[in-house]
Amino acid sequence: MKNLLIVIAFIFLISCKEKKSGIYGNTYDEIQITMDTVVIDSKDKITMAVTSFPNFPQNSDQNKLYFWHGRTASLEIIDLDKLELIEKREFEKEGPNGVGQNANQGFILGDHSLALIDWEQVTLVDLEGNVQERINLNDDWIKDGLDDNESLAILGFSEDGDLMFCSIKTFSRLNSNIVKVDLKNKTTQLLELSAYDKRENLRITHKIERNGSTSMLTISPSLEFEKSHHKVIFWSDAFNSIYVYDPMTDSLNFKTITSTLTPNEKIGNFKNDVTSDESMQEEIQKYFLEMTFSKLLRDDKNKVYYRFSSYNLPQVAEESLKGRVFFNILNEAFEVIGEKEVSDLFKTVPTAQFVKDGLIYCFLNVNDELGYMRMTIN
Repeated sequence: MKNLLIVIAFIFLISCKEKKSGIYGNTYDEIQITMDTVVIDSKDKITMAVTSFPNFPQNSDQNKLYFWHGRTASLEIIDLDKLELIEKREFEKEGPNGVGQNANQGFILGDHSLALIDWEQVTLVDLEGNVQERINLNDDWIKDGLDDNESLAILGFSEDGDLMFCSIKTFSRLNSNIVKVDLKNKTTQLLELSAYDKRENLRITHKIERNGSTSMLTISPSLEFEKSHHKVIFWSDAFNSIYVYDPMTDSLNFKTITSTLTPNEKIGNFKNDVTSDESMQEEIQKYFLEMTFSKLLRDDKNKVYYRFSSYNLPQVAEESLKGRVFFNILNEAFEVIGEKEVSDLFKTVPTAQFVKDGLIYCFLNVNDELGYMRMTIN
């Protein structure tokens, strides 16, 4: 498919409660949002990137996008300047350079290698598919300090790939702490996110006893990881506030983010434990009547962050689900310097992935081709 640029003919002038920043001298009393849609030229190849919309990692220059498809063990590399597929590389699943049969999660390390996750096995490879190192999450030095019923789930890596950050999984209760794994020195460190301990009170669990075994269905606030300007942000979709970790100084700081248009966290006006599928659905509806926050999107060009948040409205009879969507602008100190309800523009929160050259790129499936709705914030 040839490059396609569809300019959507609407420009919105949004009145916003005035907030001024002495640092940047910007006034966000009017936010002008323009949107267009672009489609990636796949060069007549079948691409798998359109089948999923998690974060696609970028290189440091933000001119390339990488999509790892575990089932086919292939890496798709996209040129974000030319909006076209550069190439699709096939990796080996078995043998000396095998990445595994189920390497369904991939992280870019700097601009030179990938970390591919196959359950508890981490395989570090260069971009040509040559294995550099294998790491087992069950190694004693990595699991040191964990209880027998706890295991690690990888959230991400530092920019140089020397540090790996993991959440702690357990079936007894939600653990909001982070294990920092120093792959170079083979040491670990616990990062305590105590303000997120409230996640345990915001879960909904349905335990099912059947044929002598117990299964469990749980919905709970997320615990997420983002790299930002040589630092790491830990965040949860249940809270506006975040943690910022600086690997250079080994410092962890809690940042309170305060919005004036919405609550700043989920409250928990729902049951934590239910005993039927029907009550589970009822409580899930209540769960999404409370605030949900997106990740922070770093805009290097304008030195700000963007963030969406939302909550559902009570459903009336057979009416379709409705909600309210909000858009915040934050400065580099994570202070809100502009906020506005944008429910008239978006029925749901856009699937925003990254910011490049001041444009917010939101994932879009355009006739089974990878596309992006791009938002310009003036």
